Formats: sequence, structure tokens, C-alpha cells
Amino acid sequence: MKPLLLVLTLTVSLGIAGDPTATGDIISSGSGPSWQGSEYEVILWSQLPTGSAMGSQYFPDMYPDYDSGVADDFEFAETTTIKMIRWWGGYWNGGGGPIDSPVEIYLYLDDGTGNGPTLPQHTSAIQSWMIPPGSYSEVADGVNYLCEFEFYGYVVLSAGVKYWFEIRKAFPFDPYGQYGWIQSEPVSLSPCVQGFDGLGIDWWTAQTTDAAFELVWWPNPALERSTWAEIKTIF
Repeated sequence: MKPLLLVLTLTVSLGIAGDPTATGDIISSGSGPSWQGSEYEVILWSQLPTGSAMGSQYFPDMYPDYDSGVADDFEFAETTTIKMIRWWGGYWNGGGGPIDSPVEIYLYLDDGTGNGPTLPQHTSAIQSWMIPPGSYSEVADGVNYLCEFEFYGYVVLSAGVKYWFEIRKAFPFDPYGQYGWIQSEPVSLSPCVQGFDGLGIDWWTAQTTDAAFELVWWPNPALERSTWAEIKTIF
């Protein structure tokens, strides 16, 4: 009886994994995040979670057949400096989250159409961050997972320039399943875009929503005080 029980258990486990999909079934509560940020931070751009997770992942065990990514646009009227990015993600087709895996963040210019980042994906980015496990934070926020990453230094964004951020996690489909960037509505500027090689979704195909993220300045008040003290000393 014991060998038979093991076989049945394995069958059920494999059935849950399924095949890669472009969108997960992780649904936001629709009432916005329950997480509250620091009272000292200044949120410069905000798109809150309202929907499902859109597949945005590097699959080390399936590349290049199932390479996927989601990118969303933003623009500032004045030259703006950011220190931290915050986004919401979700897991499906596996055992759930969080999974402390590498994260890839790419910053692109617009391709000139206003509808998508430059191509080719990843290699045409003007800046990128390959973030190892443990170098960003991730906490449950309702049915979603909120991540924060403090940039290594400061990211200066020019006035009147349309940029796109792509954010994705990197872990194998077997046995962990999929990760995606949570949808956000209403749409600001252009809808987010997605590429998913294995499912025939061209880079970059427009979606119907935005992606949920925030761009933040001065998340650490102690750092702000010390930094400005140094600047005043210089001048």
C-alpha cells in the first residue's frame, strides 16, 4: 500500500503544476494594499494593485522557450531622482510564495511610438539591476506580495522623457511554478506590455491594464539628514 500511496501523491502534485500561462489566477482584493509605508518617504509615482498577476519571469530550466517579461511606463514633468522601487507580485502554478529568488529590473527608453520600450528586450535597456536573493524585501500584502528594492545609489530621470521599467523574477518552473507582476487600473499613460516567447506573445504586446508599482524618494530619513549634512559641508 505504501508504494501506491506515493505514486498517487506524485500524480496530484504534477497535475497542480500545469503548463506556463501568461496570466495567473492571483486576484487582488480590489481595495488597494493593506501595507503602509514609512511616514518619511515621498512617493513620486504610484499605481496600486487591482487585478491578477501577469507572467514576468526568467525560467532557468526552460529558457529560451519560456522567457517572459512585463514592462510599464512612467514620465515626470521635471527632472526627478528616485531611491527605491516598490512593486506587487503574485505566484501561481506551483507551491505559492514568497520565493527568495534573484530579481531582474531593466530601465528602458520608449521606442519612439509611445507604446512600448526599445527592443531587443533586456539588452537594449539603458540601465539594469541583477538583484541576488536577500538584497530586496518581500512581504505578504493581502493575497499579493509586496517587494521593495533600494537602488545602489540614485536613479536620475530626465524631465519629459518616457521611461519603462521591466521587473521579473528568476527561478525554475519545476517545481516552483510562476511569478508575475500584478495588474493596476486605471491605466496611466500607456498600458503595460508583455513578452512571452513560449506562448507566442511578441515583445512587446500591449495589455489592457497597467502594472502595480511605486517610485520612492528618501525612504530612510537618517540617510537624508546625513547626506544633506555632507552636501552643506562641501558648499
